[in-house]
Amino acid sequence: MPSPQTTLQLLWLTTQLPPSALTRISLPNSGELLPTSFHLTTAAQASIGACVGIAAEILRMRRAAERNGGTEEEAELVVEGRDAVAEFRSERLSRCGGEPGQLWDPLAGQYPAAVSPPASQGGPSSAWVRPHLSFPHHRDGLLKHLGLPTDGTTTKEMLANRLKTLPAHETANEVMEKGLCMTSLRGFTDWDLHEQGQVASDKGGGPIPLYKLNDRPPKPFPKVPSDKRNRPLQGIKVLDLTRVIAGPTAGRALATYGADVLWVNAPHNPKLPALDFDTSRNKRSIQLDLRRSNPTDRAQFEDLLRTADVLLQSYRPDGLCSLGYPIEKCLEINPDLVYATLSAWGEEGPWKERKGFDSLVQFAVGFNEAEGRAWEMFRNGKEVEEGSGVEPRALPCQALDHSSGYLLAFGIQAALYHRSQTGGAYYVENSLLSTATWIRSLGRAPLESFANIPETFEELDRRGRIGRARGFEGKEVEFVRHSPRVVGGSFEIKEEGGPRGYDDEEVGGWVQ
Repeated sequence: MPSPQTTLQLLWLTTQLPPSALTRISLPNSGELLPTSFHLTTAAQASIGACVGIAAEILRMRRAAERNGGTEEEAELVVEGRDAVAEFRSERLSRCGGEPGQLWDPLAGQYPAAVSPPASQGGPSSAWVRPHLSFPHHRDGLLKHLGLPTDGTTTKEMLANRLKTLPAHETANEVMEKGLCMTSLRGFTDWDLHEQGQVASDKGGGPIPLYKLNDRPPKPFPKVPSDKRNRPLQGIKVLDLTRVIAGPTAGRALATYGADVLWVNAPHNPKLPALDFDTSRNKRSIQLDLRRSNPTDRAQFEDLLRTADVLLQSYRPDGLCSLGYPIEKCLEINPDLVYATLSAWGEEGPWKERKGFDSLVQFAVGFNEAEGRAWEMFRNGKEVEEGSGVEPRALPCQALDHSSGYLLAFGIQAALYHRSQTGGAYYVENSLLSTATWIRSLGRAPLESFANIPETFEELDRRGRIGRARGFEGKEVEFVRHSPRVVGGSFEIKEEGGPRGYDDEEVGGWVQ
């Protein structure tokens, strides 16, 4: 198992950043701290370390340009394992108005299903499916497809009785092809034989590739007021068109380092306030309808895009294109743009257009089957082979979401760094599937890790890891602080409450 520091070094190499910057980042190796058989603590430290590490390098570069010679003390950054895993559990710990968010629909969970004949090589002898029901239209669409009531009277027992009679793989496939959300359980061996799994395996190249799109001249970072010069991304403008956890986490990280992040909501889309109050921190918000039927909002969006540095979006591949904004159009409007995209299944393969969420990807690609077997071995002390039919077990946090968010923010900052040095617009790509492939490559943690007990809100609060600010809907937001600890030097981490809602002010332009 590579250490957190080695894992960070490997990520750094994929983006051609100066290796000297790594000497200022420390990731103490504390082993696995969550109840899991995977190295999620390493993933948390490395992805957050990469994200804050490139921010520190950008700040060093900007400060050196201001001095035009001479030296000054540079900040050292320490990402402790316990702080990183707390941040990976932020949506479970944060509170708005004193209340935690309701993250899951009452019908959410994993359900036994019929085995799909013939059984796949390496697949489980029993079968399970997992729907994603957080959005009302996804929940009602699934219930309607299954012939169950959509008036709120369907119970988990009713849903379970219906699903147990249906073949797992075929049912999940039908649901996904309707634009709804469900995956069937696979083990790692079964996933590796699947066409989408083979695409992920063949792609390689690390979880966060950068592509230079043109040969525009260098675009230096803007000059900023002296009272904000300790924020690495001060003066950078970001349009954030993302939802749920992974994409919004990337935008929040950029805002934490000083970027002006404008969170763009579509007024007709359903909201997730239980998540949004945490992931929208440090941002401003605006509602814009980008459908072709609303030329006024489209014109305002294009005006913002024209002077933005970053467009961050989590539509499915070709989703923004269907609204009339393919990447070529975006570059026509702004030829210096860093265009960052996040998807569930990647931009290639038969599943590229399918919807997906962290819990569904975990379920489909082998993590939950492997975690379930490891849990049984921990409890009973006996070897359990793949395909033995044990109950699947979810990871103890949304590790794919949070890793993807920080990795994407890392890639965006790497692109901004390269743009300032050698010029060019950039395309930054990440998917939950590529992140899952990366986490799997880190190997397995000892079974004894299942005895770990995550810190509670109260324990984190006692050691100063809970912040408080006035924010969403005018309520007090209590949140998990950003995990890097700054030692010496000047590096400011901005932690504020965020917008007061989905359209909290009339935004005519950028702050800076």
